[in-house]
Amino acid sequence: MSELNIIKERIKEISENYKDDTIGGWITGDGPIPCNILFVGEAPGKTEVEEGKPFVGVAGKNFEYYLELIGLKREEIRITNTCYFRPIKIKKTANGKTSISNRTPKISEINLFKDILEKEINLVNPKIIITLGNIPLKNLTSFKSIGQCHGALIYNEKFKAHIFPMYHPSSLTYNRNDEFKKMYKEDWYKFKEALDTI
Repeated sequence: MSELNIIKERIKEISENYKDDTIGGWITGDGPIPCNILFVGEAPGKTEVEEGKPFVGVAGKNFEYYLELIGLKREEIRITNTCYFRPIKIKKTANGKTSISNRTPKISEINLFKDILEKEINLVNPKIIITLGNIPLKNLTSFKSIGQCHGALIYNEKFKAHIFPMYHPSSLTYNRNDEFKKMYKEDWYKFKEALDTI
């Protein structure tokens, strides 16, 4: 069995045997291996689980827009997650209906996959790892918040690769002010510059 299939089997095994909280399916990474550029997100959402691919929902549309903006195609990059299953919360609404929404993965859930993510990173062997949001940032660096380091190029000795922290594409949904959008776009241009230097 190939390294990649071992990783997939392990994700499946952990996800299907997880009993500590409610989850709604799981996915694996997507894109070429090896690959110079690896994006690491937080966890899949509803659309991701339905389609079996990371970043295909609303955040995925934002993500692909900015990829194209700097001249990258999705086929040229690999995308994966820090937590490979979809953490969900189920609520009963006032009219008796059930609502299912995403929740942030717990530290214990992230830790379930820590070794698997590291195996995937080693297999992909990227020159640059882009962390999207606080969850992958805290998992792969010693930074506590994306506000401290977004748009900066940081060398990681462990993976022998650069890490480039960015805000998660879904942050554009919550921060609709022009200042944030401007800063977010600038980070993508900084990322493009970083690609030319590594």
